[in-house]
Amino acid sequence: MNTVLDDNKKLCLNSGQIIKLKPTMTIMFEVEDLSQASPATVSRCGMVLMEPKQLGHTPLITSYCNTLDKMLGKTADSVRTYMHYLSDVCIEYTNQIGRFPVPTDPNFLVNSMINMFECYVKDWRSDELTVKIPKEAEEICMHAVLFAHIWSIGVALDEISRPKFDAFFQDILLNEDVNAKYHLDLPNFEVKKIGVKIGEYKSIFDLFFDREKLCWINWLKTLPPFVVPREVSYT
Repeated sequence: MNTVLDDNKKLCLNSGQIIKLKPTMTIMFEVEDLSQASPATVSRCGMVLMEPKQLGHTPLITSYCNTLDKMLGKTADSVRTYMHYLSDVCIEYTNQIGRFPVPTDPNFLVNSMINMFECYVKDWRSDELTVKIPKEAEEICMHAVLFAHIWSIGVALDEISRPKFDAFFQDILLNEDVNAKYHLDLPNFEVKKIGVKIGEYKSIFDLFFDREKLCWINWLKTLPPFVVPREVSYT
């Protein structure tokens, strides 16, 4: 590998064959760490170190939403807008007041949010024409974005911080200027109106969005009633 990276640009194989790289060719590596790299290899490479906090969560959302364009069309633009908006304010808020039982990176939280949202749309991903996107797709996606943020970023907080996040998220649903109200540090902030309603509730953590019924349901109501079978014996 080292002979490829230096000025010789020759790849020496175990068979004895040597492959000469052309002058127009270059090699780039994207690695998590250098634990398997020797000093000789490192000395032949130009290094650019980028920590997760420098990258931020914005590229994660942008990259994911780009995969929705073909499937959802204009709806993907709405998903992209509100994912960025909600993630920005929720991450900033939890960074200031949030306490996590386990130290959690913001990029991990946003990735969890994306995975949760994907659960609502994954069966729409197909190259076959037989898969039809429902006419309620935009409404489903908007509710799914809210649900995904509640149960990824909000739910990771401890029991003391979670009620505060509950009140904060309810202000977002009421189209409040949370940047000014909670003294967040978000430049060029602009309130975006949430165009969906989730019904009556005491806590956002009490609710689950049902894609089939297009409504929010209390978690307790999703459990089927338990009936003790008559034929069993008591133990």
